[in-house]
Amino acid sequence: MLVDLGLLALGLVILWFGGEVLVAGAAALARRVGVSSLLVGLTVVAFGTSAPEVAVSVLAGAKGADSIAIGNVVGSNINANILLILGLAALVRPLQVSREIAHTDGPIMVGVCAAFILFAIDDDRIGRGHGVVFLIGLLAYTLFSYQLSRLRPPPATEEPTFAFVDRGGLLVQIPLIIGGIACLVYGADLMVGAGTRLAERLGVPDRIVGLTIISIGTSLPELSTCLVAARRGQADLAIGNVVGSNIFNILCVLGLASVVHPLNVEKAILYVDSAVMLAAAVLLLPIIRRGHVISRREGAVLFTLYCAYLGLLVIEKAM
Repeated sequence: MLVDLGLLALGLVILWFGGEVLVAGAAALARRVGVSSLLVGLTVVAFGTSAPEVAVSVLAGAKGADSIAIGNVVGSNINANILLILGLAALVRPLQVSREIAHTDGPIMVGVCAAFILFAIDDDRIGRGHGVVFLIGLLAYTLFSYQLSRLRPPPATEEPTFAFVDRGGLLVQIPLIIGGIACLVYGADLMVGAGTRLAERLGVPDRIVGLTIISIGTSLPELSTCLVAARRGQADLAIGNVVGSNIFNILCVLGLASVVHPLNVEKAILYVDSAVMLAAAVLLLPIIRRGHVISRREGAVLFTLYCAYLGLLVIEKAM
């Protein structure tokens, strides 16, 4: 058991490092073409920080651990991305919300969460056909975001987090991206293997492992990115990262995982956890639309709801 705990911790560290490296390289590439920080948050950073979810869920699905694959995505969208990450980020500094996030990307996030539930209810599974639809939706959303960004004012020049990455050009950025992806895949493989073995030894259902340990672990890049962005006053990057990650988690993560191997959806995930995921997404809409800001008080509410949800999972396991 100690070996598996050590491997789980090592996997988390490798995932975090891989996510940081991937985001640094990808964001530098985005700056080269002069796109806005909101678009970077919704696409490049969101996709990059969600890469651990991709690696974990695809590998878990291929190994037949369907509940870990789906629980990882649902748990990330409930716990890490909305309730935990935005809650903590708003506690660090109130987050100003752009009109595009409040009235365009936020509703798209809710619609994507609802689509996942409707697909899963059909046959208690996400099949290859559903996965193809998700991937087409991902392509459409990315193109839509890019076209919308062209209508916005050009971005102001900002100081990069790692200046040497920008100065190094493609010779630095491309190896960082490749190295980051390699770390994510290796770390994900460690986490899936160790998490599954721990669940078997402790009698913990795969669903709860996916919803807690693995979903939180794979969301460490989002947490790190949002806290840094909030501290530096880059609210567009912080919120865009969360909203974009939620959309990406379903459209790409579950899309790819279900194309590789159709995923059976456990009833508890479908009728309990997915409902909480949709409720959290719906709850976020009036918060970001009222005054276009997430205050510290609202951040505290989100974080408290996250703690309450984890508490319910612990009670459920005890019963």
